[in-house]
Amino acid sequence: MENRYGLYIAREGTVIRLPVNPESYSITRDNDNGNYNVLGVGPIMIPRKPKLQTVMWSGLLPGRPDLGAVLTAGAFQPPKFYIDFLQTAMDEKQIVRFVANRCMEDGSPVFDTNMEALVTRFKTEERGGETGDFYYDIALSEYRDYSPRTVRLQPPAAAGQPVTATAETNRSIPQGQLTVGQAVEVNGSCWYTSYGGEPHAVLSGFRGTISRIVATDPQRPYPYHIAAESGGAKGWVKANQLQVVNR
Repeated sequence: MENRYGLYIAREGTVIRLPVNPESYSITRDNDNGNYNVLGVGPIMIPRKPKLQTVMWSGLLPGRPDLGAVLTAGAFQPPKFYIDFLQTAMDEKQIVRFVANRCMEDGSPVFDTNMEALVTRFKTEERGGETGDFYYDIALSEYRDYSPRTVRLQPPAAAGQPVTATAETNRSIPQGQLTVGQAVEVNGSCWYTSYGGEPHAVLSGFRGTISRIVATDPQRPYPYHIAAESGGAKGWVKANQLQVVNR
């Protein structure tokens, strides 16, 4: 029976599936709450946004495709391919996408993890008697877009007058039309490309926004790109998977 439980990492249009699933991996997300002592009250806790998620595991990069646990035997790549891929991402501080496709033995989906991340730790090890095989430890830390936003200012009508910021009047949107920037709820499969390229994730009740629409090319079956509320890219979906959410 095909093992459909897979871990994927994508970088600059290249998607790799780890050839051997690790025995275990952990996803950690802590709170960043502040603890203080207030006179007359005592200890208090101030709630804050959660810290970034961290994914860590140890695994095997086999030197030959005939090992029973290899999930990519039909497209086998030697350990150097994965080592170069991950080491370059770490050295060049490149943003990668980590996807965990979780499926039961019968192929039914459980739920998926899909996030942008940075490779913050990558270590390899060779062991005696296992020539060609490489063991590795890796840590990925969640990436959040921190690029600044710009505000367009209206120049003063006359010298000495203060500069004012003005907002454009919102144009009316036809009933039921999907537009960039809309808040939506997403259900169903989302894909790495608008053509349906792997890896993909299965979303259920996910809240995000439409960040891009490619509706002029009939060759793209998934023309709506969804971003998380934090701004990170999520994937491509069809229109019938979207329900507009009123904020």
